[in-house]
Amino acid sequence: MAQYHHGNLRNTLLAIAIELLAEDGVEALSLRKMAQKAGVSHNAPYMHFADKEAVLAAIAQEGFRLLTVNVESAIAQAGKSTRQKLIAASQAYVEFAINHANHVQIMFRPVDVAKYRNLEEVAQASLNQLFELVKAGQENGELIVGDTYEITKAIWAMAHGVAILSIAYQTTNLFSEKNF
Repeated sequence: MAQYHHGNLRNTLLAIAIELLAEDGVEALSLRKMAQKAGVSHNAPYMHFADKEAVLAAIAQEGFRLLTVNVESAIAQAGKSTRQKLIAASQAYVEFAINHANHVQIMFRPVDVAKYRNLEEVAQASLNQLFELVKAGQENGELIVGDTYEITKAIWAMAHGVAILSIAYQTTNLFSEKNF
């Protein structure tokens, strides 16, 4: 095995971990396999990650950051109405899930949030985008008045459900109007 100085080993290891997830699933992921594939010593990953759980938390954190950026971009390009923004955000969520299925697989696993506060923060920031859309829609009269948190959870659950089904069926238009 070649041992050499690696310029950005942490990011390389994360990319390799995502590849390994796609190939063999979560159970088969190991820091030793990541090191082997990166061409570094089996101890090198421990300079960046305490254990497999830390790798999974880093993948989830990256996923929530990417999701937030994708949804933010979709909202910015959407029309002015809350409905248009919610549709754009939901479509961005589904597209993200299809394009980053391995991230999604890890993003919604149980994790020790006390141990990974940064993960909790980025996950909450992602959900807050939707909450703020719902809140604004309620304030401007475009959405029904009610418990903003419950309405947000319902919309998020629908988008997440469509995303998971879309991953399973590899389609972004599973629930388009033409299918009903």
